[in-house]
Amino acid sequence: MKIYIFLFISFFIAFADEKQNQTNDKIQNTLTKNIWIKAYQNYKNYNIIINNIAKIQQKMLLDKNNIVLTNKLDLYKSKLELYGNNNFEHILKSYKFETPTITLRDFLLNKSKNDLEKYISKYITLKNDFYLATFSMQHSYNQMKEDTTNKQKLHAIQEDIEYFSEYSENIEKTYQNLLESKDELNKKYQEYNDEVFLKHVMTFGIIIVLYIFYRIISFILFYITHNKKNHNEQQNYKKLLSLLFTLSMLIFIIIRYIDDFIYIITFLSVVAAALTIALREILLNIVGAIYIFFSSVVKVGDRIMVQFETKHTIGDVVDISLVKIKLNETEDYSNLKEIKNVGRTTYIPNSFIFTKVFYNYSLKKHGMINDLIEFEFTMGSDFDVVDQVTNEIFSKNDIAYKMTFALNNLKTGFVGLISYEINYKEATKKRGEISILLLDAYQKNEFVKLKIAKNVVNKVADDE
Repeated sequence: MKIYIFLFISFFIAFADEKQNQTNDKIQNTLTKNIWIKAYQNYKNYNIIINNIAKIQQKMLLDKNNIVLTNKLDLYKSKLELYGNNNFEHILKSYKFETPTITLRDFLLNKSKNDLEKYISKYITLKNDFYLATFSMQHSYNQMKEDTTNKQKLHAIQEDIEYFSEYSENIEKTYQNLLESKDELNKKYQEYNDEVFLKHVMTFGIIIVLYIFYRIISFILFYITHNKKNHNEQQNYKKLLSLLFTLSMLIFIIIRYIDDFIYIITFLSVVAAALTIALREILLNIVGAIYIFFSSVVKVGDRIMVQFETKHTIGDVVDISLVKIKLNETEDYSNLKEIKNVGRTTYIPNSFIFTKVFYNYSLKKHGMINDLIEFEFTMGSDFDVVDQVTNEIFSKNDIAYKMTFALNNLKTGFVGLISYEINYKEATKKRGEISILLLDAYQKNEFVKLKIAKNVVNKVADDE
């Protein structure tokens, strides 16, 4: 029986020693990894280096040219910078939270609240580490105070514990500041909800109601004017109503936020500067639309030509919006050979009204344009007869014309240029009719010899 008792006691003592060793290892591991212990060690090293620097500087007063002392002083100063940036104040500095001004984005996403909650959660972990470090040092002190052989080390641990105990006031104060910031932030969110957000919601609701009212008025106006033949008048009413609605909305928003008018002006001036650079083309297009609306230089139904660098676009205006003019391209009826019969729908930016050349054929009297027909004659042709035949054709069609002759580029024949005025809507059809009549008359007259292209002559010869 005594043997069993002895074994049990021995096992209990061994188990207690093992638990004690595990506790000591855990405490030692805590002391090694704890950020506060590391910061405190840096703080002590910093003070030691300060003292060493002071001692070296005193020695150098007696021996200024001592190279060894100078090197030691430089070394300690470099270490001073290393240890000086890692202390308790440096740790707490990143947890000072300043309550921000609440914005609409912040309010909707709760960004500041979430950031502060993360700050508080991290700080609670940091605070627990602080008290864990204090407890670890207190535990080490309790174990060593029975050992009277190492009083100096025991005294050093006691000083460490006192330093941590005194600094615990700052730890709690920082935590309280974070909690107060949380309360203040919640109040700001509530104030924003009561004073600003509800105002935004009401303003948005009023704008929606006014927009619905605007659409109803537009529908009534369309219903009243849709039977009218003057499509341009209907479009003008529509654009005028749209402009009035936009101006009304702008005036309403300014009146609604008159208390923040200075802020709005400042904000808009910054935004306008950025938009002027980023949205220059769009703004120019809108200004162009306003200019077109009030000046009537271009209207729906007009036929216009827009000249680019080396290309041209001719078409009938189908629609004019805030940013672009919609054209249906027409066939070639001008004297510009570069224009092709493409028949596409083309969109022209409104800003081109300021930067490009516009030709509006509809603004001329009866929409008259100068059209041109060309024929090339050989040197053996009788040009009086050419003029007589041409006059007969144009007289039958009751069209005034003017004909001039010029040498071709190779000086192997003459080019007859026949210019006449015709309504732009009839230009293509009439040019085709007159060209066929002239060609038939020239070919039947023996005194008129048309110059045939070389490749056509070769093809005829090959067919024979």
